[in-house]
Amino acid sequence: MRSTQRVIYTVFSICLCMAIPIQSEPLSYIAPSLITGDHAEAIYKHLLENHWVEQTGLFLSFPDSGDRKLSQQASLYEQGAVGLLAIRFGDINRAKALFQFLRDAWLSAANKPGRNGLRGLPNFFNGDFGTEGIEKTIHTGPNAWVGLFEARLANTTKDAEIMQGALDIEYWIETCIPHENGAVAMGPRDEPGGAPWTKIYSTENNLSYYAFLTELLRSPRLEKAERERITAERDRVENWLIHTTINSFSDEVRRGTNPGGIDRMQALDTVTWMISAIGPQHLAARGIDPFKLMRSVEKSFEVTVGGRWGVDPTDQTEADLVFQQRERPAADHHRMIWYEGMGQYAVALSSLADYAAHLGKIELAHQLMIKAQQLIQGMDQASLKNYPDKAAYPYATAGRFFRDGWNAPADGTDGPASSLISAAWRCFAGLGIDPLTGREINSVQHAHVAVPENIHVAQNRHPVLYGISEDMVVHAWQALDRNDLDGAIAQAQATIQEWSPWAMQLQQKKLAEVGHLVDYSGQESEKKTIFNYWALNDVAAAYFILGKAYDEKRDFAHAARAFQQIANHYSLAQVWDPKGWFWAPVDAITNEYAYRDPVHYGSVVPQVLAEGQVTGKRPY
Repeated sequence: MRSTQRVIYTVFSICLCMAIPIQSEPLSYIAPSLITGDHAEAIYKHLLENHWVEQTGLFLSFPDSGDRKLSQQASLYEQGAVGLLAIRFGDINRAKALFQFLRDAWLSAANKPGRNGLRGLPNFFNGDFGTEGIEKTIHTGPNAWVGLFEARLANTTKDAEIMQGALDIEYWIETCIPHENGAVAMGPRDEPGGAPWTKIYSTENNLSYYAFLTELLRSPRLEKAERERITAERDRVENWLIHTTINSFSDEVRRGTNPGGIDRMQALDTVTWMISAIGPQHLAARGIDPFKLMRSVEKSFEVTVGGRWGVDPTDQTEADLVFQQRERPAADHHRMIWYEGMGQYAVALSSLADYAAHLGKIELAHQLMIKAQQLIQGMDQASLKNYPDKAAYPYATAGRFFRDGWNAPADGTDGPASSLISAAWRCFAGLGIDPLTGREINSVQHAHVAVPENIHVAQNRHPVLYGISEDMVVHAWQALDRNDLDGAIAQAQATIQEWSPWAMQLQQKKLAEVGHLVDYSGQESEKKTIFNYWALNDVAAAYFILGKAYDEKRDFAHAARAFQQIANHYSLAQVWDPKGWFWAPVDAITNEYAYRDPVHYGSVVPQVLAEGQVTGKRPY
């Protein structure tokens, strides 16, 4: 074991046990160990071997989830967090590779189709392929975590290029994201027909931004004007957090504001990150009692589920409302356990224990650390049995976090999916480091760690891209264009398997709402109407690719079967051509295959051949 015992603050532990009044001569107290060096290295080795993708430098969030789309996703926030963990392990080369991917993605983002010059990184990347992931929404908070990682990496390595990357993200948030009363909005643009991100001000996102700004201000390389600008920005964010989000009467932290006013929904990370990012001492200086804030966590978020104790991401009121949508379990008052949150809570408790010791409240510091230890023990008890050495952790028990939130990830073949971020927070809590501030927590004994050796990383985990239907079918087209017929077939089949239920529903919907192919004359409203049937269009395109690839392999039977599916089930699909028009797969198979080669494809659409028409139009 490489754990080291370190004397870190003075307490009167003997006096406490004997009820002797505290005198002026303190006795030394050895902080508890929350992880050994061997255990921390086992966790990090697991992340490298099972979550890290060498080809992209990204870390997969849930690589063994039974949801194939989710298994390839790399959450942007989690890339920032695991990058901070890599720095703590001294794994600078891997941290730099992660930075390089994120930097390249940042520089190319504005030129992507549909961006219209808009910068910002999406909430998810496909970790296996390096493309944008299943959620392309741009949120401020995850970008701030990337900035925090880049700023700390720059402060560690003294690398000017890396610092410039961090400064670019900060300047974008400050100048391109809407502000109100000092706070930054949740995103740079609203979802069409969806959430008004430019008018939602999230406590969590602003705390992430605050931590990022604080890390930037640690750099000695900032010019005076730059330092003054960033300091003023941080002060504005801090004032909003103190005056708007903290309810001084109930000692609760609000989730933020939206067009309807104050968002009073309770979320655990708004409290834990408030204590971490701003710090107990500074909160107290601003008139906020951090101990009362922490008591609100105990009251609202601590739960017992299936006989195990832990924390729920939200409170009972929200749990009940989510249950009414049949998205939470019926047992245990509809509560769930969030293992990432247990790590966050342990970090915040440890930081608060430092502050309590600073104030001379030794018994309180001791009690806070007992709870932190209990949280860590609870995480370790829930560690995944199919991985050795308590190296892997689940994300959460079954359920949906919030009415507008995500569900816990689907299990894999061997049980719950291994969670990148839960493992990262287990390390942060165990090693006694607050990732939001980079501060070494004195209340935790610090273990020596190094980059694990003898890493065995799986190569080319998935030859097929899983994600949204558009990305999947584009990948199939690309394989076909480079004459990778087997790759095109595999990708098209995966697209069909994942999205055909949605496509069939949209075929019936379009049949009822429109009844025919939509005429396209170049009007944006027509384009939007056609795109409303997205899965129908993408699955039909996948079947067309499948048929075309089989035809080129001269496997006419399989090609005809693929084309027959379009004629039977997806006849109203319309596919966008980047040259500026839509084409109908049912027309294409008739004109390009049935008329050209009736011997092999005449039975696909026999009524068309007999009538000499397609959807009311003469074939060309």
